[in-house]
Amino acid sequence: MKNKFADQGAIGAALQFDPTKPVMVDDPDAPFGGYYYWAQQNGNPVALATRNPVAVLEQRDDQSTVNRFLGNAQFDYRFHFLPELRANLNLAGDFSSSDGNIFVDTTAAFEYDPQHGGGIDNYYEQEKTNKMLEFYLNYDKNIEKIQSNINAMAGYSWQHFYRKNYAINSNIVRTPELTDTIDDPTEYYLLSYFGRLNYTFKSKYLLTFTIRNDNTSRFSKDKRSGWFPSVAFAWKIADEKFMDNAGWLSQLKLRLSYGVTGQQGINQGNYPYLARYTYNIQGAYYLLGNTYYHTLRPEGYDANIKWEETTTYNLGLDFGFAEDRIYGYLDLYMRETKDLLNIVPVPAGTNLTDRILTNIGNLENKGVELSLFGKVIAKTDMSWDIGMNFTYNKNEITKLTASDDPSYLGYADGYISGGVGNTVQMHSVGHPAFSYFVYEQVYDADGMPIQGMYVDRNGDGEITDDDRYHYKDPNPDFIIGLNSMFVWKNLDFSFSGRVYLGNYVYNNVESENANYERLYRPEGPYLSNISTEVTETGFENPQYLSDYFIQDGSFFKMDYMTLGYNFNNLWKEKLNLRLTFTVNNAFIITKYKGIDPEIFGGIDNNIYPRPRAYVFGLNLTF
Repeated sequence: MKNKFADQGAIGAALQFDPTKPVMVDDPDAPFGGYYYWAQQNGNPVALATRNPVAVLEQRDDQSTVNRFLGNAQFDYRFHFLPELRANLNLAGDFSSSDGNIFVDTTAAFEYDPQHGGGIDNYYEQEKTNKMLEFYLNYDKNIEKIQSNINAMAGYSWQHFYRKNYAINSNIVRTPELTDTIDDPTEYYLLSYFGRLNYTFKSKYLLTFTIRNDNTSRFSKDKRSGWFPSVAFAWKIADEKFMDNAGWLSQLKLRLSYGVTGQQGINQGNYPYLARYTYNIQGAYYLLGNTYYHTLRPEGYDANIKWEETTTYNLGLDFGFAEDRIYGYLDLYMRETKDLLNIVPVPAGTNLTDRILTNIGNLENKGVELSLFGKVIAKTDMSWDIGMNFTYNKNEITKLTASDDPSYLGYADGYISGGVGNTVQMHSVGHPAFSYFVYEQVYDADGMPIQGMYVDRNGDGEITDDDRYHYKDPNPDFIIGLNSMFVWKNLDFSFSGRVYLGNYVYNNVESENANYERLYRPEGPYLSNISTEVTETGFENPQYLSDYFIQDGSFFKMDYMTLGYNFNNLWKEKLNLRLTFTVNNAFIITKYKGIDPEIFGGIDNNIYPRPRAYVFGLNLTF
């Protein structure tokens, strides 16, 4: 297929540059600080063009100062007249303040303003506090006559979270012009009452009951209180008399549990139940006659928003063999979440927005967790411990509407970069949460995707939204954890890694940039960076909703590796020295075409990799 941009001379003429001459990031002839930039016919920079990366680094000065204090004090008192009873008070605080400036001179093409000369002179501040008070009473009593132990606890917890951002944004001219100000203090409180009762009989039968009453200021007075009970039972089977002949079995314990937990983390501000008004930003006014007026915009809200609740049922087994040379845990679980906190679309006219945070839908998770640990080598001067855990999980949306409606497809989610309002995920009953909702790509005889050609799944002879289908989801089917510690005399080596299998990623970097249309931008005009994946797709135009960009994100990631050595009994046997070398985020093995498949939410539109850190440690004791 011929590249429609093969006529490089035509492109050069349109852009007013010589395509035979390499583009340099440093251009002494360029009027904006000596850095190359894409120019319009009048010589002004093209505002939408790709920025010169060297100019962004060298012409932008962004410095800040952060002061942070973390403190904790704990007091524990045992009553003399009742030694089984003790009181515990825990006080903690996290206080931080920061301020900084962002300065970009008027010579920077990437911040050019034809009316005011451009540049940036911004100032910002932030204040954050997190204060916590927790108090509880604990009673622990052995009752030998009935071979029992009672451990009871009751307590109170208070937390206050506060954040304030303040910023002044302005251009640089002879007289600076204020372009925007930000002043948005916000806070919320968490208040909890809790209790726990542990009862042990004959050291073999254990019963636990807990109750929590959590209150959050994020919900209205009628909805902010939530009650969350739990109960658990454990039986040490290995301690029974009928197990006396099972010497090869070092431990065997059966566990059963049921519990309810609450969720109030919303990431949508701290006042979702209140009617709120937003003041207009600088420059956005209402013109009435010859006068510009400030405006107040009402925000959407749900006055009845409340706690999201998750009920968990668990069946577990703890086991050990050969004096715990090999031991592990097996758990079967089911979690049912109701009143999910989600941002969902609402019918026009029913609220002050088209999407609102509210409680809607139920979600079910079922799975198995298996953890195995082994002492491969256990000698005086050499040891080797290995640990592995396996998790299988399946999630499914079981309810989305107040009443069953088989015709209701669901609500769209997963906004992407590119186009206007495009989404690639759909929450539907009977499917996993955040399932991708895309077209099925058609390929030619050579396995190349055919632009704009998709499978007519409903057979109506045309490609419409009805041909989109649920295809894969971001959640892994299996998670495998690996860790190991090897010690030989004074030398030790340890590592920890993870395997994710069955997780899929929407590669938004490629769906937006792997097409030739993005290379030449006629509105500038200018040339833009595109992905090398375009040589595999041959797409001339973006194909945002093709399942071609839903890619297998399975991976093995080595989270850290540490090598250490101990120098003992130095300087007249009074000093011990330990040296360590650690690599964090050591490496990743994956077939995913992007930089990193570990993407929260499953949509990859970030080209910045996670950093790899090398840490050298020295610990001296005497």
